[in-house]
Amino acid sequence: MTDNQTGPTALGHLRVLEVVDDVGELCGKMLADMGAMVTRIEPPGGAATRGIGPFLEDEPSPERSLHFWSYNTSKRSITLDLDDPEGQALFKRLVENADIVVESMPPRYMDDRGFSFDDLHQLNPRLVYVSLSAFGRSGPRAGLAGGDLAGWASSGYMYTTGWTWQPPTRPWGRQASHAACLYALSAAMSAILSRRRSGKGQHVDVSLQEAAASTGEGYVPFYVGDKMISGRRDNDHINSFGFKVLPCKDGWAHFNIGWRRDRNAIVEWMTEEGVAEDLTDEKWLDPTYRRANFDHVVEVVSAWTKNKTKTEIFEQGQERGLECAAVYSIPEVIDDPQLEHRGYWVDVEHPELDRKFTYSGAPYLLTKTPWSLHRRAPLIGEDNEAVFEDELGLSGDELTALTSKGII
Repeated sequence: MTDNQTGPTALGHLRVLEVVDDVGELCGKMLADMGAMVTRIEPPGGAATRGIGPFLEDEPSPERSLHFWSYNTSKRSITLDLDDPEGQALFKRLVENADIVVESMPPRYMDDRGFSFDDLHQLNPRLVYVSLSAFGRSGPRAGLAGGDLAGWASSGYMYTTGWTWQPPTRPWGRQASHAACLYALSAAMSAILSRRRSGKGQHVDVSLQEAAASTGEGYVPFYVGDKMISGRRDNDHINSFGFKVLPCKDGWAHFNIGWRRDRNAIVEWMTEEGVAEDLTDEKWLDPTYRRANFDHVVEVVSAWTKNKTKTEIFEQGQERGLECAAVYSIPEVIDDPQLEHRGYWVDVEHPELDRKFTYSGAPYLLTKTPWSLHRRAPLIGEDNEAVFEDELGLSGDELTALTSKGII
């Protein structure tokens, strides 16, 4: 497929090899969308993540996985049997010219095939080798399998997530993997900068358990310093119990209904409309009383919000300096004028389907070397000829022979 990358990129000087499952896909996507040449190594039948739904028009196919589309934009794909000695030799040839290897395979997978950091560092001393796993590549749990759920469960974060009357809840989506990939990207860039001075690459070892624990805000210091266990608190924050999600006429809105320095913008607004009831009483200026009786505040404010739309809450609340936001559905997010103004949504061509599809766009804006989703996710082995013939110098006959043997 034609690469539509134009103009300068932040990471166009980097060549990346990716041997990952669902845990590590986002790291490579972020590198690729910033211009790095990321080549995903798939088994000859295609990566297992091509089997993750949903699928386009509900037709299961390795080329129609919307999960795979989302997490593999701007990448190349080659197929290679890494269990075969010839496939392993070809992979090592690719490593010789790579800047980064990203791997998130099960424990021992890379080591057992001769692809450990030490093995590949001997081939390419400048290589930055990024590993993502549930518990890290060292320690008593290094050999244990696990993915996103294991990361959340073992981090302490899941214990604090959900409703008080339910068991601990996993946040929607692969958020532990996402956090780990963000840390992996940051650490990989640090290792690349360090390489400029030392000339040597290094191993970046990212644990989902540690990544998720690092996002846990204050629950560790609260326990260490005060023996306070941050259990599940519904929609409440451990410190700011005034933040609530409340019903509106047409959905939900999120805002702070608490007091700050003896002032409450919501109560002032409700007072103007004559519906504040007893919330103007001086007793509510006592923090201890407020905390003990805050359910009453929620009840009174909820009765008021149910008569307003979430847009009214958001727009009029912002005019009053209130911390508030409408809770958008996915269609509302897609139609949001703020995202449209910033050019967030990107239409991407799928020439094999003769169609364009809308994708999520840049999570950050750079003025000189912008993010760019410059091609859709690759088809299985779409770049075999470009990589094996043009870059490694194999002949067409050699490529055909390797394909017939199931190595490519």
